[in-house]
Amino acid sequence: MSNAGTILRVDLTDRRIEKEPTSSYVRDYIGGLSIGTKIFWDGVPPNVTALSPKNMLIFSTGPLTGTLLGNKSVVITKSPLYTNQTIGNTGMGGQFPSEMKFAGYDHIVITGKSETPVYLYIDNDEVEIKDAKHLWGLDVYETQTRLKEELKDPDVQIACIGPAGENLVAFALILHDINNTASKGGHGAVMGSKNLKAVAVRGTKGLKIADPEAFMSLWRQFYEYYTTGRGRYAFKTIHEQGVGGQADACVKKDVMAWGYFDSYVVPSPKKEEQTSDFLDRYLVGHIGCAFCPAQCHQNLDVAGTGGGVTCWAYAGFRWLVKNKDQKLWWKCHQLCQRYGMEINEAAGITAWLMKLYELGIITAADTDGIPMEWGSEKACITAIEKMARREGFGELLANGTVPAAQKIGRDSINQAVQQRNKQVYPAVGMPIGGSAGIYQAPAASEVWVNPPSADIHGVYPWLAPALGVSEEEAEKIVSEWASEHAERTTGYRDSWEEFNYEHFADYAVVNEAAIAACDISGHCDWLSDRIAHYGIWWSPEENAKAISAATGMNCTAEMLLDAHRRRRLLELTHIKLSERAFGELEPIPFKMLMPKPDGQFKGAFLDIEKIPQVTNRYYEIMGIDPWTHLPKREELERLGLKDVADMLDNLEEKAAALDETPVEATPVKSPKRRKGKK
Repeated sequence: MSNAGTILRVDLTDRRIEKEPTSSYVRDYIGGLSIGTKIFWDGVPPNVTALSPKNMLIFSTGPLTGTLLGNKSVVITKSPLYTNQTIGNTGMGGQFPSEMKFAGYDHIVITGKSETPVYLYIDNDEVEIKDAKHLWGLDVYETQTRLKEELKDPDVQIACIGPAGENLVAFALILHDINNTASKGGHGAVMGSKNLKAVAVRGTKGLKIADPEAFMSLWRQFYEYYTTGRGRYAFKTIHEQGVGGQADACVKKDVMAWGYFDSYVVPSPKKEEQTSDFLDRYLVGHIGCAFCPAQCHQNLDVAGTGGGVTCWAYAGFRWLVKNKDQKLWWKCHQLCQRYGMEINEAAGITAWLMKLYELGIITAADTDGIPMEWGSEKACITAIEKMARREGFGELLANGTVPAAQKIGRDSINQAVQQRNKQVYPAVGMPIGGSAGIYQAPAASEVWVNPPSADIHGVYPWLAPALGVSEEEAEKIVSEWASEHAERTTGYRDSWEEFNYEHFADYAVVNEAAIAACDISGHCDWLSDRIAHYGIWWSPEENAKAISAATGMNCTAEMLLDAHRRRRLLELTHIKLSERAFGELEPIPFKMLMPKPDGQFKGAFLDIEKIPQVTNRYYEIMGIDPWTHLPKREELERLGLKDVADMLDNLEEKAAALDETPVEATPVKSPKRRKGKK
């Protein structure tokens, strides 16, 4: 019953609007990311490019979206940022996902390309494709303001792109409200390629809960856990320090890159250079998604310029570019937001240019006369504007690091710290072990294994004040929470630790399932077992119980996890076939293979000989062939995907008849080292 019940399909080429029931997908895929991936699988062949009109842009919600236990959506498309044009998904919160449900739609599926700029307006059952020529060129905040005025409705919820999306920048994002974004995959560029400026939704239908008593019982457990249970420490910290408080902890523990990964020791910051001081001065209040008690984003007002920020956006245009002026960071952050461009990608590329300039690989002549000097305000602002507008040297950078390095040459690729053409986050100062075996696996998914390399060292100093203990004692508590969770879910207390190569994949599978269960249900994965070391809780079992109470279907944890497995194996197969069409992944960045140069982890290095142990264990658990990196027939048939197994067999037979190697027909081996410039 909490499902809205309808999939809205919009073809912008033919201006065709169609509706179909969600019910045919629910039994096997339940909702959210899994249904969205199935729709994508059925509609987008692997050889379609990300910016083709044939690509789909799918906004997917889950059965808990729009209830007290969820407000998440997932946006699914082929990513223009990934060099092999593979499927990418990213979460988006705010009020927009719930408004979709209140209007009557579980999924919005957009295909085709309009001849002129348009926006999609949804008012309950009424759906219109409206002219947006007057909006083209506006930033994301101007667009939302103009549309609310035009539609005469301040409560309409809008997801839109800025100039970066219009200009097809490969790391353009979709933004809703102040700072709820669908980023990290270039989804804004896909929207721009369709000449779609915005999706505006107004819904007043509401939702019904099948079993209100059971649902509210779960809500009370959830609420009490975060007010009187272990979760209260994280919530207290969020509301007092904000997520940005972790940034100072990462600097203190030498896990934040200073410069472009050449050092992990940030020169001792003065009080006014610390995130905590900046928040003390400019924090207006905490904001977040509808119905969520966490409110984990921070709303700031700096010299009359307001905006929101959360998570690792605090890191990008600061230490990575050797900038300690937080007002400059804020200026860069707001500029990226207004242009609709992912800040960590823009910051990473800018820092890479600064490193190339330092090494003499590029000169000011290569960057339109602007010296790319460390910490330079002019260099940072110019790089952002050039990339967003695709002007001058920004045209070279707008497709991401790898295509730019291919044009620059001169060893520039060996200086690039990227993965799948995405810049690596700057908080990677701790030695990386097992997680590399997951992230670098052929056909790697959107898995984010927690605790990632820096997170465990950022969280215990952050939580220590709320716990009322020293940082040393907080580290013991946080590690024990992680160990308890690991033992309960994998049977191995130390499977969460980076250097447990034997069982790290077991933890990764559990972590992936926790995230996916939330992406399917519509519950926020930040408030789930994926960060058990924060004291955070909400497992696939709770998700299944909540889905049952909300919808009336008998959803078990096993059903939910099987829906995730179906989705994951369809995704993996699509990725491998896309790689066949567009090429393989880039190897591990050369810099990440080098020993840590300084800090408390000085000398630590990635043991690339042990990475295959993690990858192959992951494949074993997930039912994937370690030779072809494709799903095994028996696992596909167990999940009711015999048609996919038959299709793969036919492809192999055709390739054999042509004497071609259909996929990478080698077992997972250690990644190759790139040779550095002598």
